[in-house]
Amino acid sequence: MAKKSVITIGTFDGVHRGHRLLITRTLSVAKKHDLKSVIFVLEKPVRNVSGLLTTCEEKIEEIKLLGVDEIIVIKVPSKILSYCPDEFFNEFLRNTCSVFGIICGSDFTFGKNREGDIEWLNRRAIEKNIKVEVVKPLKFALKQISSSDIRILVEKGDLKNFNLMLGRSYSFVGIPFKEIGLGRKIGFPTVNLNVDLYKLLPQGVYISLITQGGEIYPSLTNIGTRVTFNRGNFIVPETHIFDFCKIWKKSKTKVTLLKKVRNEIKFINAKALKVQISKDISIALSFFKK
Repeated sequence: MAKKSVITIGTFDGVHRGHRLLITRTLSVAKKHDLKSVIFVLEKPVRNVSGLLTTCEEKIEEIKLLGVDEIIVIKVPSKILSYCPDEFFNEFLRNTCSVFGIICGSDFTFGKNREGDIEWLNRRAIEKNIKVEVVKPLKFALKQISSSDIRILVEKGDLKNFNLMLGRSYSFVGIPFKEIGLGRKIGFPTVNLNVDLYKLLPQGVYISLITQGGEIYPSLTNIGTRVTFNRGNFIVPETHIFDFCKIWKKSKTKVTLLKKVRNEIKFINAKALKVQISKDISIALSFFKK
């Protein structure tokens, strides 16, 4: 007989502090009763959003770091999401997952058209001897932490507050690509990344860390449309690595944003841009020294 499980279900976009509270509570209850902790992750939000705080790959990596036993990704759309509450509870939770306990937030809904809610779940769980625990929402500045609010902060470039709500520094992953080498021509070569189209990128200039193959380097990252050179409306992250003379490999690269330096500015010419980048680098180097 399959080992019973303690589960939580969600989209977990961003895997923010509120999500982590749910997941760590699931882990705690599972360990207490010697059961398996299972996290069901929706591949992406069911509703249209302005962009993703974490791609599916990124959020799985973040959840793995918390030490859960199993992560199951639910495709969007999928048959499971079209189940009515009874089908979802009986066919999916009871039969497929062999559930002992369900950990959920106070706004948890499930089933087709979100027809199932906490009240419905509690009634049915009591009948089937399944434990339900509702975790109180985590708040920041007197307001419940939510992925939608963090998305707004990312779009505004409010790095300080969205990092506080996430509980870690914002990051993105991409594959390096070569362009015409504008950065190299003015003395500041950059690693340019192709990032998932739906990943939210805050525009501006940031003190950052760039990582590849376990190696971490201090850096300065510009995220924008490169307005000085009129390169169009396509947002590209460009990272300059301090005192780096090697060749950057064309493989998965992660950039973590630590502090915002300024907004992207259109300069009158490349010389003026070069002067400003030198100032930005001095600010970043002082940051790392401290």
